[in-house]
Amino acid sequence: MRKIYQFLMLVASMTMFSCGSSNSNNEPEPTPSVNIILRSQSINEGAEVDAASTTVLTLDYNTTVRVTGSGITLNGTAVTAKSNAKTAMSVDIPLDLKEAKSYTLKVEKGAIVSTTDANSSASEFTLNFTTKEGAKPLDNDAVVLAKLLGWGWNLGNHFDTSSGKDGEPNQWGYWDNATPTAALYTNLKAAGVRTVRIPVTWGNYQNPNDPNWTIDAAFMAEVKQNVEWAEAAGLNVILNIHHDEYWTDIKTAAINATKNDEIKDRIEKTWKQIAEAFKDKGDFLFFEAFNEVQDGKWGWGDNKTDGGKQYNTLNEWNQLVVNTIRATGSKNAKRWIGVPAYASNPIFALENSFKLPTDAANRIMVSVHFYDPSSFTLTPVKDNISDWGHTGNNNVTGSNEEHVVEIFQKLQEKFIAKNIPVYIGEYGCVIHTTDRANLFRNYYLEYVCRAAHTYNLPVVLWDNWDAKTQGGGDEHHYYFNHNDGTYYSGAESIVKTMIKAATSNDANYTLKSIYNNAPK
Repeated sequence: MRKIYQFLMLVASMTMFSCGSSNSNNEPEPTPSVNIILRSQSINEGAEVDAASTTVLTLDYNTTVRVTGSGITLNGTAVTAKSNAKTAMSVDIPLDLKEAKSYTLKVEKGAIVSTTDANSSASEFTLNFTTKEGAKPLDNDAVVLAKLLGWGWNLGNHFDTSSGKDGEPNQWGYWDNATPTAALYTNLKAAGVRTVRIPVTWGNYQNPNDPNWTIDAAFMAEVKQNVEWAEAAGLNVILNIHHDEYWTDIKTAAINATKNDEIKDRIEKTWKQIAEAFKDKGDFLFFEAFNEVQDGKWGWGDNKTDGGKQYNTLNEWNQLVVNTIRATGSKNAKRWIGVPAYASNPIFALENSFKLPTDAANRIMVSVHFYDPSSFTLTPVKDNISDWGHTGNNNVTGSNEEHVVEIFQKLQEKFIAKNIPVYIGEYGCVIHTTDRANLFRNYYLEYVCRAAHTYNLPVVLWDNWDAKTQGGGDEHHYYFNHNDGTYYSGAESIVKTMIKAATSNDANYTLKSIYNNAPK
Protein backbone atom coordinates (compact mmCIF):
# COMPACT_ATOMS: atom_id res chain seq x y z
CA MET A 1 0.00 0.00 0.00
CA ARG A 2 2.81 2.35 0.86
CA LYS A 3 4.36 1.90 -2.58
CA ILE A 4 1.00 2.52 -4.26
CA TYR A 5 0.54 5.70 -2.13
CA GLN A 6 4.00 6.96 -3.04
CA PHE A 7 3.29 6.32 -6.72
CA LEU A 8 -0.02 8.25 -6.57
CA MET A 9 1.68 11.18 -4.82
CA LEU A 10 4.36 11.28 -7.50
CA VAL A 11 1.75 11.36 -10.25
CA ALA A 12 -0.17 14.13 -8.46
CA SER A 13 2.94 16.24 -8.07
CA MET A 14 3.82 15.78 -11.72
CA THR A 15 0.30 16.84 -12.69
CA MET A 16 0.49 19.95 -10.51
CA PHE A 17 3.87 20.86 -12.00
CA SER A 18 2.50 20.35 -15.47
CA CYS A 19 -0.49 22.59 -14.75
CA GLY A 20 1.75 25.22 -13.22
CA SER A 21 3.98 25.31 -16.28
CA SER A 22 1.05 26.47 -18.37
CA ASN A 23 0.78 29.71 -16.35
CA SER A 24 1.97 32.57 -18.56
CA ASN A 25 3.47 34.34 -15.56
CA ASN A 26 6.07 31.65 -15.31
CA GLU A 27 6.82 31.37 -18.99
CA PRO A 28 9.94 33.10 -20.35
CA GLU A 29 9.02 36.43 -21.96
CA PRO A 30 9.34 36.61 -25.76
CA THR A 31 12.62 38.02 -26.88
CA PRO A 32 12.06 41.45 -28.51
CA SER A 33 12.92 41.37 -32.17
CA VAL A 34 13.72 45.12 -32.31
CA ASN A 35 16.11 47.06 -30.09
CA ILE A 36 14.59 50.54 -29.68
CA ILE A 37 17.19 53.24 -29.02
CA LEU A 38 16.48 56.91 -28.30
CA ARG A 39 18.74 58.82 -30.70
CA SER A 40 17.86 62.42 -29.86
CA GLN A 41 15.39 64.62 -28.03
CA SER A 42 14.32 68.22 -28.70
CA ILE A 43 14.79 69.23 -25.03
CA ASN A 44 17.93 68.21 -23.17
CA GLU A 45 18.09 67.16 -19.54
CA GLY A 46 18.27 70.24 -17.30
CA ALA A 47 17.50 72.67 -20.12
CA GLU A 48 15.78 76.02 -19.63
CA VAL A 49 13.22 76.61 -22.37
CA ASP A 50 10.80 79.34 -23.40
CA ALA A 51 7.25 78.50 -22.32
CA ALA A 52 5.59 80.34 -25.20
CA SER A 53 7.50 78.71 -28.04
CA THR A 54 8.14 75.25 -26.56
CA THR A 55 4.94 73.36 -27.16
CA VAL A 56 6.23 69.94 -28.20
CA LEU A 57 8.90 67.50 -27.05
CA THR A 58 10.06 65.29 -29.91
CA LEU A 59 11.74 61.96 -29.18
CA ASP A 60 13.57 60.47 -32.15
CA TYR A 61 14.27 56.74 -32.26
CA ASN A 62 16.34 54.40 -34.42
CA THR A 63 13.28 52.57 -35.73
CA THR A 64 9.61 53.13 -36.47
CA VAL A 65 7.54 53.43 -33.30
CA ARG A 66 4.00 54.06 -32.13
CA VAL A 67 2.40 55.28 -28.89
CA THR A 68 0.29 52.77 -27.00
CA GLY A 69 -1.97 55.44 -25.53
CA SER A 70 -0.86 55.58 -21.90
CA GLY A 71 2.16 55.84 -19.64
CA ILE A 72 3.33 59.37 -20.45
CA THR A 73 2.99 62.09 -17.79
CA LEU A 74 4.09 65.69 -17.24
CA ASN A 75 4.37 66.55 -13.56
CA GLY A 76 2.09 63.60 -12.85
CA THR A 77 -0.61 64.52 -15.35
CA ALA A 78 -1.25 62.18 -18.26
CA VAL A 79 -0.25 63.49 -21.68
CA THR A 80 -1.54 62.17 -25.00
CA ALA A 81 1.36 61.78 -27.42
CA LYS A 82 1.34 60.79 -31.08
CA SER A 83 3.67 59.65 -33.80
CA ASN A 84 5.45 62.50 -35.56
CA ALA A 85 3.79 63.51 -38.81
CA LYS A 86 7.13 63.87 -40.59
CA THR A 87 8.63 60.54 -39.69
CA ALA A 88 7.34 57.33 -38.12
CA MET A 89 10.60 57.16 -36.17
CA SER A 90 9.67 60.07 -33.88
CA VAL A 91 7.08 60.74 -31.21
CA ASP A 92 5.64 64.18 -30.42
CA ILE A 93 4.62 64.87 -26.82
CA PRO A 94 2.53 68.06 -26.48
CA LEU A 95 3.56 70.46 -23.71
CA ASP A 96 1.41 73.11 -22.06
CA LEU A 97 4.01 75.07 -20.12
CA LYS A 98 3.93 78.03 -17.78
CA GLU A 99 6.74 80.51 -17.23
CA ALA A 100 9.34 80.07 -14.47
CA LYS A 101 8.39 76.50 -13.48
CA SER A 102 10.13 73.14 -13.12
CA TYR A 103 8.88 70.10 -15.02
CA THR A 104 9.42 66.34 -14.95
CA LEU A 105 8.26 64.33 -17.93
CA LYS A 106 8.09 60.53 -17.62
CA VAL A 107 7.64 57.91 -20.31
CA GLU A 108 7.00 54.47 -18.83
CA LYS A 109 8.34 51.31 -20.40
CA GLY A 110 5.62 50.05 -22.72
CA ALA A 111 4.29 53.49 -23.61
CA ILE A 112 6.27 53.54 -26.87
CA VAL A 113 6.66 50.33 -28.85
CA SER A 114 7.92 49.15 -32.21
CA THR A 115 5.44 49.25 -35.06
CA THR A 116 6.66 45.83 -36.21
CA ASP A 117 6.85 44.07 -32.84
CA ALA A 118 4.57 45.08 -29.96
CA ASN A 119 6.87 43.19 -27.56
CA SER A 120 9.71 45.60 -28.36
CA SER A 121 9.34 48.58 -26.03
CA ALA A 122 11.38 51.73 -25.55
CA SER A 123 13.13 52.00 -22.20
CA GLU A 124 11.68 54.14 -19.44
CA PHE A 125 12.56 57.81 -19.99
CA THR A 126 12.62 60.71 -17.52
CA LEU A 127 13.36 64.33 -18.42
CA ASN A 128 13.74 67.27 -16.03
CA PHE A 129 13.70 70.83 -17.37
CA THR A 130 12.60 74.34 -16.45
CA THR A 131 10.99 77.29 -18.20
CA LYS A 132 12.35 80.82 -18.41
CA GLU A 133 10.79 83.81 -16.80
CA GLY A 134 8.70 85.81 -19.24
CA ALA A 135 9.12 89.45 -20.14
CA LYS A 136 9.29 91.41 -16.93
CA PRO A 137 7.11 94.50 -16.75
CA LEU A 138 9.37 97.51 -16.89
CA ASP A 139 8.64 101.16 -16.27
CA ASN A 140 11.58 103.36 -17.19
CA ASP A 141 12.68 105.91 -19.78
CA ALA A 142 13.83 103.19 -22.18
CA VAL A 143 10.33 101.69 -22.24
CA VAL A 144 8.73 105.11 -22.69
CA LEU A 145 11.05 105.80 -25.61
CA ALA A 146 10.24 102.42 -27.17
CA LYS A 147 6.54 103.28 -27.14
CA LEU A 148 7.30 106.70 -28.61
CA LEU A 149 9.23 105.23 -31.54
CA GLY A 150 6.68 102.45 -32.04
CA TRP A 151 6.62 100.85 -35.47
CA GLY A 152 8.88 102.51 -38.00
CA TRP A 153 9.76 102.47 -41.67
CA ASN A 154 13.00 102.95 -43.64
CA LEU A 155 13.34 105.21 -46.68
CA GLY A 156 15.71 102.54 -47.94
CA ASN A 157 17.79 102.76 -51.11
CA HIS A 158 17.11 106.44 -51.68
CA PHE A 159 19.59 108.80 -50.00
CA ASP A 160 21.77 105.82 -49.11
CA THR A 161 22.62 105.18 -52.78
CA SER A 162 26.40 104.86 -53.11
CA SER A 163 28.90 104.93 -55.94
CA GLY A 164 31.67 104.01 -53.50
CA LYS A 165 33.63 107.11 -54.55
CA ASP A 166 34.18 110.51 -52.96
CA GLY A 167 32.44 113.38 -54.70
CA GLU A 168 30.75 111.12 -57.27
CA PRO A 169 27.03 110.43 -56.78
CA ASN A 170 25.76 107.15 -58.18
CA GLN A 171 25.36 107.52 -61.95
CA TRP A 172 22.03 105.66 -61.81
CA GLY A 173 20.57 108.17 -59.38
CA TYR A 174 18.60 106.96 -56.42
CA TRP A 175 18.21 103.18 -56.39
CA ASP A 176 14.51 103.35 -55.54
CA ASN A 177 13.80 105.46 -58.66
CA ALA A 178 11.65 107.73 -56.51
CA THR A 179 11.16 111.39 -55.74
CA PRO A 180 9.78 111.66 -52.20
CA THR A 181 7.16 114.33 -51.54
CA ALA A 182 5.38 115.67 -48.50
CA ALA A 183 2.55 113.25 -49.27
CA LEU A 184 4.90 110.33 -48.58
CA TYR A 185 5.18 111.31 -44.95
CA THR A 186 1.57 112.31 -44.36
CA ASN A 187 0.41 108.99 -45.78
CA LEU A 188 2.93 107.07 -43.69
CA LYS A 189 1.60 108.81 -40.59
CA ALA A 190 -1.98 107.99 -41.58
CA ALA A 191 -1.03 104.32 -42.02
CA GLY A 192 0.20 104.11 -38.42
CA VAL A 193 3.94 104.69 -38.87
CA ARG A 194 5.49 106.54 -35.93
CA THR A 195 9.15 106.72 -36.96
CA VAL A 196 10.95 107.11 -40.27
CA ARG A 197 14.60 106.17 -40.56
CA ILE A 198 16.34 108.13 -43.31
CA PRO A 199 19.59 106.38 -44.27
CA VAL A 200 22.08 108.72 -45.98
CA THR A 201 25.42 108.15 -47.70
CA TRP A 202 27.31 111.44 -47.46
CA GLY A 203 30.71 110.63 -48.95
CA ASN A 204 29.49 110.72 -52.56
CA TYR A 205 28.63 114.37 -51.97
CA GLN A 206 31.92 115.41 -50.34
CA ASN A 207 34.75 116.98 -52.34
CA PRO A 208 37.88 114.84 -51.87
CA ASN A 209 40.06 117.90 -52.52
CA ASP A 210 38.44 119.86 -49.69
CA PRO A 211 40.28 119.32 -46.37
CA ASN A 212 37.03 120.10 -44.55
CA TRP A 213 35.09 117.42 -46.44
CA THR A 214 32.28 119.88 -47.14
CA ILE A 215 28.94 118.22 -47.98
CA ASP A 216 27.28 119.41 -51.18
CA ALA A 217 24.79 122.13 -50.19
CA ALA A 218 22.05 120.99 -52.59
CA PHE A 219 22.21 117.43 -51.28
CA MET A 220 22.11 118.61 -47.69
CA ALA A 221 19.08 120.76 -48.52
CA GLU A 222 17.30 117.80 -50.09
CA VAL A 223 17.89 115.63 -47.04
CA LYS A 224 16.78 118.46 -44.78
CA GLN A 225 13.59 118.94 -46.79
CA ASN A 226 12.62 115.31 -46.20
CA VAL A 227 13.34 115.58 -42.48
CA GLU A 228 11.10 118.65 -42.32
CA TRP A 229 8.29 116.94 -44.27
CA ALA A 230 8.43 114.11 -41.74
CA GLU A 231 8.45 116.62 -38.90
CA ALA A 232 5.38 118.37 -40.31
CA ALA A 233 3.58 115.02 -40.57
CA GLY A 234 4.21 114.35 -36.87
CA LEU A 235 6.77 111.57 -37.34
CA ASN A 236 9.96 110.80 -35.49
CA VAL A 237 13.10 110.71 -37.67
CA ILE A 238 16.31 108.70 -37.32
CA LEU A 239 19.10 110.21 -39.46
CA ASN A 240 22.40 108.43 -39.95
CA ILE A 241 25.63 107.85 -41.87
CA HIS A 242 24.85 104.78 -43.98
CA HIS A 243 26.82 103.37 -46.95
CA ASP A 244 29.97 105.31 -46.15
CA GLU A 245 31.66 102.00 -45.39
CA TYR A 246 33.93 102.49 -48.39
CA TRP A 247 35.81 105.19 -46.50
CA THR A 248 35.14 104.10 -42.92
CA ASP A 249 37.52 101.19 -43.51
CA ILE A 250 37.56 99.59 -40.08
CA LYS A 251 39.77 96.66 -41.05
CA THR A 252 42.66 98.95 -42.03
CA ALA A 253 41.99 101.47 -39.28
CA ALA A 254 42.20 98.73 -36.65
CA ILE A 255 45.80 97.90 -37.59
CA ASN A 256 47.05 101.26 -38.92
CA ALA A 257 47.01 104.19 -36.51
CA THR A 258 47.70 106.74 -39.25
CA LYS A 259 44.75 105.51 -41.31
CA ASN A 260 42.56 105.51 -38.22
CA ASP A 261 43.46 109.12 -37.50
CA GLU A 262 42.56 110.09 -41.07
CA ILE A 263 39.19 108.36 -40.83
CA LYS A 264 38.47 109.87 -37.43
CA ASP A 265 39.24 113.34 -38.79
CA ARG A 266 36.72 112.81 -41.57
CA ILE A 267 34.10 111.30 -39.22
CA GLU A 268 34.38 114.34 -36.97
CA LYS A 269 34.13 116.85 -39.85
CA THR A 270 31.22 115.01 -41.47
CA TRP A 271 29.19 114.64 -38.29
CA LYS A 272 29.89 118.24 -37.28
CA GLN A 273 28.25 119.42 -40.52
CA ILE A 274 25.23 117.15 -40.06
CA ALA A 275 24.84 118.15 -36.42
CA GLU A 276 25.13 121.86 -37.20
CA ALA A 277 22.52 121.59 -39.95
CA PHE A 278 19.95 120.04 -37.59
CA LYS A 279 20.97 121.27 -34.14
CA ASP A 280 17.86 123.38 -33.66
CA LYS A 281 15.43 120.59 -34.54
CA GLY A 282 13.25 119.26 -31.75
CA ASP A 283 13.24 115.92 -29.97
CA PHE A 284 11.48 114.22 -32.89
CA LEU A 285 14.94 113.91 -34.51
CA PHE A 286 17.34 111.15 -33.50
CA PHE A 287 20.88 110.69 -34.78
CA GLU A 288 22.47 107.31 -35.54
CA ALA A 289 26.27 107.23 -35.62
CA PHE A 290 26.77 104.56 -38.31
CA ASN A 291 24.94 101.78 -40.10
CA GLU A 292 26.58 98.33 -40.29
CA VAL A 293 30.29 98.90 -39.72
CA GLN A 294 32.25 95.70 -40.41
CA ASP A 295 35.16 94.41 -42.51
CA GLY A 296 33.09 92.86 -45.29
CA LYS A 297 32.63 89.49 -43.59
CA TRP A 298 29.60 90.50 -41.49
CA GLY A 299 31.18 89.58 -38.19
CA TRP A 300 32.94 86.42 -39.25
CA GLY A 301 36.15 87.97 -40.58
CA ASP A 302 39.30 89.41 -39.03
CA ASN A 303 37.29 90.75 -36.10
CA LYS A 304 37.33 87.18 -34.77
CA THR A 305 41.11 86.90 -34.76
CA ASP A 306 42.55 90.41 -34.33
CA GLY A 307 42.37 90.47 -30.54
CA GLY A 308 39.45 92.90 -30.42
CA LYS A 309 41.11 95.65 -32.47
CA GLN A 310 38.10 96.23 -34.76
CA TYR A 311 35.68 96.23 -31.83
CA ASN A 312 37.83 98.76 -29.98
CA THR A 313 38.04 100.92 -33.09
CA LEU A 314 34.26 101.01 -33.47
CA ASN A 315 33.86 101.85 -29.79
CA GLU A 316 36.31 104.71 -30.34
CA TRP A 317 34.40 105.96 -33.40
CA ASN A 318 31.07 105.83 -31.57
CA GLN A 319 32.52 107.92 -28.75
CA LEU A 320 33.89 110.43 -31.27
CA VAL A 321 30.46 110.84 -32.89
CA VAL A 322 28.78 111.44 -29.52
CA ASN A 323 31.41 114.01 -28.54
CA THR A 324 31.13 115.78 -31.90
CA ILE A 325 27.34 116.03 -31.80
CA ARG A 326 27.24 117.22 -28.20
CA ALA A 327 29.83 119.93 -28.92
CA THR A 328 27.50 121.64 -31.43
CA GLY A 329 25.14 122.57 -28.61
CA SER A 330 21.51 123.74 -28.88
CA LYS A 331 19.10 120.76 -29.03
CA ASN A 332 22.04 118.48 -29.81
CA ALA A 333 23.23 118.81 -26.22
CA LYS A 334 20.55 116.32 -25.17
CA ARG A 335 19.46 114.69 -28.41
CA TRP A 336 19.16 110.88 -28.40
CA ILE A 337 22.02 109.23 -30.30
CA GLY A 338 21.99 105.63 -31.49
CA VAL A 339 25.26 103.74 -31.66
CA PRO A 340 25.68 100.39 -33.45
CA ALA A 341 27.42 97.26 -32.33
CA TYR A 342 29.75 95.59 -34.82
CA ALA A 343 27.82 94.93 -38.07
CA SER A 344 24.74 96.12 -36.13
CA ASN A 345 24.41 92.48 -35.10
CA PRO A 346 22.66 91.94 -31.75
CA ILE A 347 25.03 89.05 -31.01
CA PHE A 348 27.93 91.51 -30.89
CA ALA A 349 25.88 94.03 -28.90
CA LEU A 350 25.48 91.36 -26.23
CA GLU A 351 29.22 90.68 -26.04
CA ASN A 352 31.48 92.50 -23.61
CA SER A 353 33.54 93.80 -26.54
CA PHE A 354 30.80 96.37 -27.21
CA LYS A 355 31.25 99.45 -25.03
CA LEU A 356 28.72 102.25 -24.77
CA PRO A 357 30.11 105.77 -25.15
CA THR A 358 30.24 107.93 -22.06
CA ASP A 359 27.68 110.72 -22.28
CA ALA A 360 26.94 113.44 -19.75
CA ALA A 361 23.42 113.78 -21.19
CA ASN A 362 22.82 110.03 -20.62
CA ARG A 363 20.94 109.75 -23.91
CA ILE A 364 22.59 106.89 -25.76
CA MET A 365 20.61 104.20 -27.58
CA VAL A 366 21.84 100.83 -28.89
CA SER A 367 21.20 100.22 -32.57
CA VAL A 368 20.85 96.66 -33.89
CA HIS A 369 19.41 95.02 -37.01
CA PHE A 370 17.55 91.72 -37.19
CA TYR A 371 17.37 89.55 -40.31
CA ASP A 372 17.78 86.09 -38.75
CA PRO A 373 17.89 83.69 -40.51
CA SER A 374 19.23 85.50 -43.57
CA SER A 375 18.74 82.46 -45.82
CA PHE A 376 15.00 82.93 -45.34
CA THR A 377 14.70 86.71 -44.90
CA LEU A 378 17.10 88.03 -47.54
CA THR A 379 16.74 85.59 -50.43
CA PRO A 380 13.57 84.01 -51.85
CA VAL A 381 13.49 80.23 -51.28
CA LYS A 382 17.23 79.63 -51.28
CA ASP A 383 18.49 76.08 -50.68
CA ASN A 384 14.93 74.96 -49.99
CA ILE A 385 14.63 77.31 -46.98
CA SER A 386 10.99 78.07 -47.77
CA ASP A 387 9.57 77.92 -44.23
CA TRP A 388 10.17 79.50 -40.86
CA GLY A 389 9.05 78.39 -37.43
CA HIS A 390 8.02 75.24 -35.62
CA THR A 391 5.46 74.10 -38.20
CA GLY A 392 7.80 74.42 -41.17
CA ASN A 393 9.38 71.51 -43.01
CA ASN A 394 12.23 73.40 -44.71
CA ASN A 395 13.53 75.81 -42.11
CA VAL A 396 16.81 76.70 -40.39
CA THR A 397 17.30 74.68 -37.22
CA GLY A 398 17.98 76.87 -34.20
CA SER A 399 16.83 80.09 -35.82
CA ASN A 400 13.09 79.96 -35.32
CA GLU A 401 10.75 81.31 -32.63
CA GLU A 402 12.99 80.33 -29.74
CA HIS A 403 15.91 82.23 -31.30
CA VAL A 404 13.89 85.45 -31.64
CA VAL A 405 12.76 85.27 -28.02
CA GLU A 406 16.25 84.46 -26.75
CA ILE A 407 17.93 87.39 -28.54
CA PHE A 408 15.25 89.96 -27.68
CA GLN A 409 15.06 88.83 -24.06
CA LYS A 410 18.83 89.12 -23.68
CA LEU A 411 18.79 92.62 -25.17
CA GLN A 412 16.17 93.65 -22.65
CA GLU A 413 18.06 92.11 -19.74
CA LYS A 414 21.41 93.67 -20.66
CA PHE A 415 20.23 97.13 -21.71
CA ILE A 416 16.55 98.02 -21.40
CA ALA A 417 16.18 96.76 -17.85
CA LYS A 418 19.10 99.08 -17.01
CA ASN A 419 17.32 102.02 -18.68
CA ILE A 420 19.38 101.91 -21.88
CA PRO A 421 17.08 101.96 -24.95
CA VAL A 422 17.59 99.51 -27.80
CA TYR A 423 15.94 99.80 -31.19
CA ILE A 424 15.90 97.52 -34.22
CA GLY A 425 16.81 99.98 -36.94
CA GLU A 426 16.24 97.40 -39.67
CA TYR A 427 14.30 94.16 -39.92
CA GLY A 428 12.32 92.51 -42.69
CA CYS A 429 11.77 89.54 -44.95
CA VAL A 430 11.82 89.49 -48.73
CA ILE A 431 8.72 88.72 -50.75
CA HIS A 432 8.95 85.04 -51.67
CA THR A 433 8.01 83.32 -54.89
CA THR A 434 5.46 80.78 -53.61
CA ASP A 435 2.20 81.18 -51.72
CA ARG A 436 3.36 78.78 -49.01
CA ALA A 437 6.66 80.60 -48.44
CA ASN A 438 4.81 83.91 -48.21
CA LEU A 439 2.51 82.49 -45.54
CA PHE A 440 5.61 81.78 -43.47
CA ARG A 441 6.99 85.22 -44.35
CA ASN A 442 3.88 86.87 -42.94
CA TYR A 443 4.08 84.68 -39.84
CA TYR A 444 7.75 85.63 -39.37
CA LEU A 445 7.05 89.36 -39.65
CA GLU A 446 4.16 89.20 -37.17
CA TYR A 447 6.05 87.07 -34.66
CA VAL A 448 9.18 89.25 -34.75
CA CYS A 449 7.11 92.42 -34.25
CA ARG A 450 5.18 90.92 -31.32
CA ALA A 451 8.36 89.63 -29.71
CA ALA A 452 9.90 93.09 -30.09
CA HIS A 453 6.88 94.65 -28.39
CA THR A 454 7.05 92.05 -25.62
CA TYR A 455 10.63 92.99 -24.85
CA ASN A 456 10.25 96.76 -25.40
CA LEU A 457 12.11 97.02 -28.70
CA PRO A 458 10.83 99.48 -31.32
CA VAL A 459 11.26 98.16 -34.86
CA VAL A 460 11.90 99.91 -38.18
CA LEU A 461 10.96 97.95 -41.31
CA TRP A 462 13.35 97.88 -44.28
CA ASP A 463 11.70 98.95 -47.56
CA ASN A 464 13.75 99.25 -50.76
CA TRP A 465 10.83 99.88 -53.14
CA ASP A 466 11.86 100.32 -56.75
CA ALA A 467 9.36 101.49 -59.37
CA LYS A 468 11.00 99.24 -61.97
CA THR A 469 12.22 96.12 -60.19
CA GLN A 470 10.67 96.38 -56.71
CA GLY A 471 14.05 95.99 -55.09
CA GLY A 472 17.57 95.16 -56.18
CA GLY A 473 18.70 91.59 -56.79
CA ASP A 474 17.05 89.06 -54.49
CA GLU A 475 16.15 91.62 -51.86
CA HIS A 476 12.58 92.58 -52.72
CA HIS A 477 11.19 94.43 -49.71
CA TYR A 478 8.41 96.78 -50.79
CA TYR A 479 5.42 98.10 -48.90
CA PHE A 480 4.96 101.82 -49.63
CA ASN A 481 5.47 103.86 -52.77
CA HIS A 482 8.48 106.06 -51.98
CA ASN A 483 7.00 108.94 -53.94
CA ASP A 484 3.70 109.45 -52.16
CA GLY A 485 3.34 106.83 -49.43
CA THR A 486 0.53 104.84 -51.02
CA TYR A 487 0.57 101.10 -50.44
CA TYR A 488 2.24 98.81 -52.89
CA SER A 489 -0.30 96.28 -54.18
CA GLY A 490 -1.10 93.66 -51.53
CA ALA A 491 1.04 95.22 -48.80
CA GLU A 492 -1.63 96.90 -46.68
CA SER A 493 -2.72 93.77 -44.84
CA ILE A 494 0.74 92.71 -43.65
CA VAL A 495 1.63 96.31 -42.73
CA LYS A 496 -1.45 96.54 -40.50
CA THR A 497 -0.59 93.17 -38.95
CA MET A 498 2.96 94.31 -38.16
CA ILE A 499 1.79 97.61 -36.67
CA LYS A 500 -0.71 95.78 -34.47
CA ALA A 501 1.93 93.29 -33.37
CA ALA A 502 4.46 96.03 -32.58
CA THR A 503 2.12 98.36 -30.71
CA SER A 504 -1.01 96.60 -29.37
CA ASN A 505 -1.47 96.33 -25.61
CA ASP A 506 -4.15 93.64 -25.90
CA ALA A 507 -3.28 91.13 -23.16
CA ASN A 508 -4.85 88.29 -25.14
CA TYR A 509 -2.71 88.98 -28.21
CA THR A 510 0.47 87.19 -27.24
CA LEU A 511 3.44 85.40 -28.72
CA LYS A 512 1.74 82.15 -27.80
CA SER A 513 -1.49 83.05 -29.60
CA ILE A 514 0.51 83.89 -32.74
CA TYR A 515 2.58 80.72 -32.33
CA ASN A 516 -0.55 78.58 -32.10
CA ASN A 517 -1.79 80.00 -35.41
CA ALA A 518 1.39 79.35 -37.39
CA PRO A 519 0.99 78.11 -40.98
CA LYS A 520 0.75 74.33 -41.36
